[in-house]
Amino acid sequence: MTTAKAPGKLYLAGEYAVTLSGQPSVVIAVNRFVTADVTRRSDDQLVVNSDQLGSQTWSVAELPNLALTDDWRLVIRTLQVLNDYLLDNGQPVTGLTVSITSHLNADNGQKLGLGSSAAVVVALIKAVIDDYELPMTPEQRFKLAALITLTTPNFKAGSMGDIAAASLGGVVLYSKFDTDVVTEWIDSNRYFSEIIAREWPLLRLERLGFPADWQLLVGWTGAPADTQQMLAQGASSVDKQRAKQLLAQNTAPLVNMLVEGLRRMDYDKVATALRLNQEQLFTYTSQVGVSYMTSQLLTLLSTASELGASAKISGAGGGDNGIAITNNPLVAKALTQAWRAAGIQPLPLSIATL
Repeated sequence: MTTAKAPGKLYLAGEYAVTLSGQPSVVIAVNRFVTADVTRRSDDQLVVNSDQLGSQTWSVAELPNLALTDDWRLVIRTLQVLNDYLLDNGQPVTGLTVSITSHLNADNGQKLGLGSSAAVVVALIKAVIDDYELPMTPEQRFKLAALITLTTPNFKAGSMGDIAAASLGGVVLYSKFDTDVVTEWIDSNRYFSEIIAREWPLLRLERLGFPADWQLLVGWTGAPADTQQMLAQGASSVDKQRAKQLLAQNTAPLVNMLVEGLRRMDYDKVATALRLNQEQLFTYTSQVGVSYMTSQLLTLLSTASELGASAKISGAGGGDNGIAITNNPLVAKALTQAWRAAGIQPLPLSIATL
């Protein structure tokens, strides 16, 4: 049996704009994981057990023709692409028993907004590739997972920053690749092994440091949000695209300021970058009619500000999480207590390195 795991994620900066190719963002891998266990079988059956979805069995022969229409579509698409990838590399495809376990949800089963779909894909890729003893770099793992997402209905519009965090771990400076170019490669029926070996235009994957004496705090509002649904909300596509282009123009220098602050361990610069990025996100979501702010998120932000921490909504908003950064342990303790008193659950998360 081969076991692999992939971490969840939280966005630090660059949300919404990062769905545009070439736009920078900073995303953090956190220490909650999806685990995939893979065991090869002597027959041609693919037996998949998921603690979230239940169990399914398919044959290797029927795998290419399975429809991508239900909750299993990402798992099916991952197995389809892995099947093709193994064949590209001259490996005989056998049956597998796969077990997928997620620790990215709350105890009551609610999603915490940590990017569970991406973590499932990346963990499954790593487990199968490791079991077949094929070499694959973290960047190539990202690319294969991105190809899976691009070719799965209802997932191609996202930023794929969650895939970056799950593939690399740590704090990642990420810019989305040129989707038109990569889609063209896919449509021209190129081998997946060839595509992931290429340089992808505009893609940026770079690990960043995070000062050891700073505290990263995460507050969960208890209200799950659907990122794909949030991205589809609001104004007409033309108006939304114009607003997003303006958001990208305004936030790119702020993300760069944040990156510089992290590299120089300059807390004031990081705090300023987060505050200004949050203001830009308020403006954008108001313009396009996205239900971004909730009363609990407002409480999360205002409480942090009152105590002197730098805070920001993480991700698409509408629920889920906010984050705060402080370089003062006393502020961190006070904020944790204040959030808890306000009904916001502090999550015991830290940065996950791979």
